[in-house]
Amino acid sequence: MSSPGVLARNAVANLVQPGIAWIVVLALPPLLVRTLDKSSYATWMLLLQISAYITLLNASVQTVIMHFVARARSLRDDEYMARMLSSSGLVLLVTAAIAVVFIGITSSYLPVLFRSIPPAVVREASLAILLIGCSLAVGHPFSVLAGVFGGYQRSEIPAVASAIGRFSGAIGVGWAAYHRQGLIPMAIWTAAGNLLLPAAYVAFWLRWGKQKLFRISRITGAAVREFLAFWSGLLVSQFCGLLISGLDLPIVAAFDFPAAAYYAVASTLANILVVPQSAIMAAILPVISSLSAHASPQRLGLALVKVTRYGTAILILLSLPLLFGMSIFLHLWVGSNYEVHALPFGIVLVLAVLLRASMRPYSQACLSAGQQQRALISPIVEAAVNVGLSLWLVHRIGALGVALGTLIGAVVGVVVHLTVSMHFTSAIRVDRVVLVSKGMLRPLLCAVPAVLFLVAVQRRNPPALVHAIAIVLGEIMAAVALLLGNFDSQERVRFFELARQFPKAIAGGSASAIRDGAS
Repeated sequence: MSSPGVLARNAVANLVQPGIAWIVVLALPPLLVRTLDKSSYATWMLLLQISAYITLLNASVQTVIMHFVARARSLRDDEYMARMLSSSGLVLLVTAAIAVVFIGITSSYLPVLFRSIPPAVVREASLAILLIGCSLAVGHPFSVLAGVFGGYQRSEIPAVASAIGRFSGAIGVGWAAYHRQGLIPMAIWTAAGNLLLPAAYVAFWLRWGKQKLFRISRITGAAVREFLAFWSGLLVSQFCGLLISGLDLPIVAAFDFPAAAYYAVASTLANILVVPQSAIMAAILPVISSLSAHASPQRLGLALVKVTRYGTAILILLSLPLLFGMSIFLHLWVGSNYEVHALPFGIVLVLAVLLRASMRPYSQACLSAGQQQRALISPIVEAAVNVGLSLWLVHRIGALGVALGTLIGAVVGVVVHLTVSMHFTSAIRVDRVVLVSKGMLRPLLCAVPAVLFLVAVQRRNPPALVHAIAIVLGEIMAAVALLLGNFDSQERVRFFELARQFPKAIAGGSASAIRDGAS
């Protein structure tokens, strides 16, 4: 299960799935900011943010199902797997109905919740959020299928299904925006793309021939309780994540609406950081879930240090061009007006995302070991600090205060993870000094020369082309330094072995997924 080829294939597939979403997110704004006025664009991004709360539910379900399937396969217990999948399907039907009610209430009270939205836009917005939210709720129960594919390390199937749904919806949204048809046609196209995703899951599933894993007779109260106990811990963590980053734009829209469009652009750019790292972490999750059934806490701790070191290196390589090239990218992407106003938000938010993502390997290890409930203190504290400071600062310095609240909350979250949470996760025993020094500081020190070089270049305020070339050189410097200083000789050999598998993984995984879906 953990061969380089399988890991490469799943890393690529897990990168494709959220990567497609971000390609769509990055491709549409240049069109939308030029065809929609700022109020309409800010409202559209607000609707997508609110609807994304249901998407978080879908992502959490996939993660939980991947965990149960991987453990069942490790234990060779198909009966246990069937009970968990059938019982979780029942739970998801109930939560989908609750999500529809939530969206209906939000749609009805949207003018009350966001009084700054112009009256001419708010009527369209209420119907648009109802369409988008209900389409996501309909697809919610089918998330269990995506989780099964991931648990069997067939992540290329959800990736292909995601591509079908995302690109279809994006093309429709772009067409409607280009012809200035308004928010409702854009929402209809988005909803259609959302509904294509579960339809593709079902098509792949029927072709795959695993229907026997879902039976009403396999539903048991014990399995429902086990699923809810595991899922609840992840939901609390994700709810805190929603408070940390998912409420930023609604707070800005409620208290500083003129800055909402600029903040939405900056937030979109900052969150690019998490896509590749999340993909690799998702590929490793089934392996760690299987390992946790047999490995000692000390062995899991050693694995955590190594994965954290890899994850930090990925974050560094992603954040350097984003931090030092943000001004150039914003200018080319959405124009000079958005560049000037979104840049301060973007810098602060990238730093916040960088800090928070540094603890993702630990959170993922806790989830894999079934002890995510014991690490909840950090996201709870971070969420409280984030929301409290954001609400306080937005009244004093506007939208920038929301970004600063997010950054300060991220610092607090990392500190609480290191000083509190790690005391309680008994399944993972790790020396925190070693984790910080080897897992985080070691790759950061490797990047210092590249950072100093880029700072010196930026202070000279060079032309855009020279600046872009300097960023490329800085990225190469950082990559070489990380390869030589952050990885030992055996790791470098395995890294190149894994890299050689990527082209084969892309071709083989895509062909396999297409064959499974052909009928």
